[in-house]
Amino acid sequence: MASLITTTRAKAAQIPFSTAMTSTVSRSSRVILSTAANNTSTRNLSNLTPPRRLNTIMNTKRPETRPCWKCSTPVPYLALQCTNPECKVVQTLAPGVNYFETLGLSPEPSYDVDLKDLRLRFFKIQQLIHPDSYSQNTNGDQVYAQQQSSLANKAYSTLKEPLSRANYILELLGAPIHETESLNEPELLMEVMEARELLEEAQTEDEVQELKNVNDTRIKDTVEGLSKAFKGQDLEQAKTLAIELQYWIRIQNVIRDWVAGHPIVADHV
Repeated sequence: MASLITTTRAKAAQIPFSTAMTSTVSRSSRVILSTAANNTSTRNLSNLTPPRRLNTIMNTKRPETRPCWKCSTPVPYLALQCTNPECKVVQTLAPGVNYFETLGLSPEPSYDVDLKDLRLRFFKIQQLIHPDSYSQNTNGDQVYAQQQSSLANKAYSTLKEPLSRANYILELLGAPIHETESLNEPELLMEVMEARELLEEAQTEDEVQELKNVNDTRIKDTVEGLSKAFKGQDLEQAKTLAIELQYWIRIQNVIRDWVAGHPIVADHV
C-alpha cells in the first residue's frame, strides 16, 4: 500500500493542471476528503505570469461623459439611460468597463463583496433596462437594452460566485490561470482523489452529509485565504488558492448530484 501511494503521488506531481482537473473532476474520477479540514497553505505553481499590483489596474483615464447615441446629450460615462427627460433611451455599452463598474461598484476590483447588495444592484439594473420594457420601442432601444441586460447578467453571475470572482479578478490584474500551468502539490491531489473515493463508497445520506460538511469547511477556508491574498496584493498566493478552490467546488458539485442507490462509478486518476 505504501509503495502504491508513493507511486500515485509521484504520478500526480507530474499531472498538468488542465489534465488533473479533467481527470479528477469528471464523474469518472476517484477523489478524497481527508479529515483535516484546514489546508490553505501556499501551493507551488510553475510558469506563473508576473502579476500586476491592484493599484495599477485603474490607471487608464477616460472621459466623464459621452454623447447620447440618439440626441447627442452629454451623459455620464456609465449611464444606462440618456439623462435628457425628452429622450431617456438606453445607452450603448461603455467601452473599458469592468464587471464591478457594471453593477455600480468601485472600479477597483475587490474579492470581498456584499452578496445581498450585489443582488439588489443587479435587480435594479434589470428593472431599468430589461429588454421586455422596450419591446415597443425603436430597434436601437431594443438592441442596446438587450446588450446592457446581457452584460449585467454576466457581471452578476461572475461576481456572485467565489471561484468565478477570483478568476475574473486575476484576469483583470494580468495573472490569469493558464491550462499549461501545473500544480506541484501531490498532497492536494491525493486529498482530492481520496475525497472522491469516499464519495464513491458512501451508502447513506448521513455519510454524504459528513463528507459535505468537511468539504464546505475546505471551501470556506480557501475563500478566506483568497480574501487575505487579494487584500495583501499577493496574486501568486491568490492564483494558487483559486486553483485549489476549483477542486473543492468540483467535489461540491458531485456531492449535490449524489443519489442514494446510484453510487458514483469512478476510475483512478
